[in-house]
Amino acid sequence: MDLIPDEIIIFPPDDGEVTDEDSGEEDNVVINNLPGVQLRTSAEVENASDFDSEDDLPLSRFVKRQKLSRPNNKHTEMTWTKTDITPNMPSWTPPYRPKQNISAVESFFLFFDDDVINMLVTYTNLYARTNNRVGDVTMDEMRCFIGILLLSGYNCVSRREMYWENLADTNNTLVCNAMSRNRFRHIMQNIHCCDNQNLNQDDKFAKIRPLIEVLNNKFLDLAPLEEHHCVDESMIPYYGRHPTKQFIRGKPIRWGYKVWTATNRLGYIEWFESYQGSKTKLSEKYKELGLGANVVLQFADRLLSGKDNLNYHIFFDDLFTSLPLLLELKSRGLKGTGTIRENRLPKNCPIKSADKLKKEQRGSLDFASSKNNEVTVCKWYDNNIVSISSNNLKVLPTTQVKRFSQKEKKVIYVPQPNIIKKYNENMGRVDRADENISLYRVSIRGKKWYFPLLCHFIDMAEQNAWRIHKVNEGKLDHLGFRRIIATGILESFKKRQSLIGSNKLPKHAKSYSRYVGMDHMVLYQDKQTRCVYCRSHFY
Repeated sequence: MDLIPDEIIIFPPDDGEVTDEDSGEEDNVVINNLPGVQLRTSAEVENASDFDSEDDLPLSRFVKRQKLSRPNNKHTEMTWTKTDITPNMPSWTPPYRPKQNISAVESFFLFFDDDVINMLVTYTNLYARTNNRVGDVTMDEMRCFIGILLLSGYNCVSRREMYWENLADTNNTLVCNAMSRNRFRHIMQNIHCCDNQNLNQDDKFAKIRPLIEVLNNKFLDLAPLEEHHCVDESMIPYYGRHPTKQFIRGKPIRWGYKVWTATNRLGYIEWFESYQGSKTKLSEKYKELGLGANVVLQFADRLLSGKDNLNYHIFFDDLFTSLPLLLELKSRGLKGTGTIRENRLPKNCPIKSADKLKKEQRGSLDFASSKNNEVTVCKWYDNNIVSISSNNLKVLPTTQVKRFSQKEKKVIYVPQPNIIKKYNENMGRVDRADENISLYRVSIRGKKWYFPLLCHFIDMAEQNAWRIHKVNEGKLDHLGFRRIIATGILESFKKRQSLIGSNKLPKHAKSYSRYVGMDHMVLYQDKQTRCVYCRSHFY
């Protein structure tokens, strides 16, 4: 008969690796969801009947659990008062920026401009020649390749070769005229954005690092000026094999790459950085503050590196929030607000515990501020206890919000603090950007691990271009905007056809997609002359 052990003792990992952390519950680690580093360590199976006395017990019974060392936080030295914080940072005064009147295709090429296309073409041809293939991909072909990927987001087929089939139910004339099937397959096979001979072995995303850096700079330089910004995590779907692939229970995308993302109030993506698990390198300046604070401060450095040194306001959730982070942001002239975990609050903070606050009526709150007016902490009882902290937002006044009471079986009004209201209004913009991208995500799949990342970058650039279009009072919805970009690219940069004795456009061509071969798109006018650009520059 098989013996059932009374206890299983798993020793701590020997390599000292820190396990991955997410914004879920902290105290739900059981044998079914232990990290891989812990599962690979040695273990002992014990049965009480195996030992005659306590002297025979193994050493594991007497090993005390070592507490994880935490950095010495400055907030333990704070003195607190039961008062509201007094905002002492300048108000938001953005500089004036005139609206831009550019087309959908031009707004997309603000991000994937000639420099980015040339980088993709150069390293794609280099990789092809290294593997004894023909390296003759042109810039127009690379643009058409991107156009087909954009088109696949709203015009999906089961296999990508079906776009070129001579059948009425799947054939796509636009794709067939822009690029042949074999040419598309050739680019898919060789697409690269770096030199494989000069890779950083410590960076697990070295093969796409040049594209990440270029897009990050362009996203921030072209971002609409907004006071409120949001930092959160997002997921890129991927089901293959890679050491950084994550599984996060409860997320819309559970399997894939985790990416730290920062957006403004509109959902425009300003910065992103891929997460590399426990091997993620932290900045030496912020290493003592932990991973979450490190992510926020990296984004803060990019914000402050711009030409407009403004007092922005950054929102984040409890994965990132800590009192030392809020103090660091305030020292740089930046506002910060975020929900905070109970174990990150100082013991000398004179606010009620969650158990005491739950005994009061719904809508009850308690708050305290540091004596030197640096940070404030507030607890509010809604459906559950919410703890939040800020270095500039006031807790009061409260506003009435609608809630459904299960006890009374009716809608009631609950007082809500001002700090909670502002947080709800400005948090969740990363989720808005993820929702926009997920609606028309590139559906063509490849076998290379970095291809989903490349497609996601294209989707991000298209989503940002649409947000710029809306800021400039554009009327197109997201689907119409993406269709115009895909159609404009495929009709403007398609493979050349001989039109001897004819300068007319094909009947299916759109007015926004004609390319005259003079490095610009045609700008039509009512008069029976050449385009506006040509007339103003050549006559």
